[in-house]
Amino acid sequence: IFLGGEAMRNIRNILSVVCGYAAAVIGAGFASGQEIISFFVKYGKYSIIGVLLSCIIFSVFAYAVLSVCVEKNIETYSDYLNNFFRHNIRKIVEIITLLFAISTVCVMTACAGEMFFILFGIKKIFGAIIFNAVCGMIFFMNNKKIMGINSILGAIIIFGIIFCCFYILRFREHQVFSNEVKMTVSSISYAGYNLITTGAILAGMSRFLQDRKEAALASVMSGVVLFVMMLLIWTVLEIYYGKINLGEIPMLTMALRQNKVFGAIYGTMLFFAVITTDVSNGFNVLDIASRKIGKNVVVFFMTVIAVAMSGAGFSKIINTAYRLCGYGGLVLVFYVIYNFIKNMNKVENERKNENTKVKLAKNKHNRL
Repeated sequence: IFLGGEAMRNIRNILSVVCGYAAAVIGAGFASGQEIISFFVKYGKYSIIGVLLSCIIFSVFAYAVLSVCVEKNIETYSDYLNNFFRHNIRKIVEIITLLFAISTVCVMTACAGEMFFILFGIKKIFGAIIFNAVCGMIFFMNNKKIMGINSILGAIIIFGIIFCCFYILRFREHQVFSNEVKMTVSSISYAGYNLITTGAILAGMSRFLQDRKEAALASVMSGVVLFVMMLLIWTVLEIYYGKINLGEIPMLTMALRQNKVFGAIYGTMLFFAVITTDVSNGFNVLDIASRKIGKNVVVFFMTVIAVAMSGAGFSKIINTAYRLCGYGGLVLVFYVIYNFIKNMNKVENERKNENTKVKLAKNKHNRL
């Protein structure tokens, strides 16, 4: 009523970017609560500061990528990397991205296997195979259509997590923990590995934004949304951590403790999170690896590796592969932010020089 058609379209576009970005970050590890325990809760009640720090990094990184893509009309991550990275460094970034993307596909497969076992009693290996068969078919679909579906599922996951956490938080208990230094390092590495592949999502969705102001708004909103969800999951798990057996998928364990129907609802939402993350990272693997070998071969080997690695266990993969990738991701994140600041200073200096030239020209004209 109060906003025109153009304003409404701008709002929808910004929300699409927020939901798409959130969907890329919210994977099985996030929605299941296993990441929140591994990187935050186990370090104590002050780890909430780490949650806030991670979300600030998420927002800053999003703005660093989105603003440049909007300003220079870039719609692919490869074009974005070409603007900032030399050929050798770009290759290293691609290798880091490829390794993390494959690790994430393995984590999603492990989570799917756990879910099939918990919810349906199906052996984990068969659950992993079924999940990879579904994802394998999706990888042959249109990339742009899939990213649009990711935004929709992202919105469902956001509201689902918030609702489910509030539902569980009807019950309150007391809790006490600590350990600040490790918590800080852990929280930064958490942001690091999550942001390795999200640059591709941000670059692709930058076409929905018109200017840097919208990029800034989408970045801040993304950070706020992620913080609210992480805060709620952190609160639920910090209450029960060390008091009950939370299992491989803590939030699903908590949901099933309420009742089977609520467990099924959370399980469905978690499956959406697994699919969106697996598909996003699977397309990253295809984008990089299919340049050297055929798409069919990449999908086959990615599926075999994911099923084989899923046998290591969901929480073990998160605590090893994700943590190692986190430190590598930090280098990429801070390099992107550094180049963004450097580029902004360059643009500002050019603008000042241009203004100075205009003033000198005017003064010269006036003297004549």
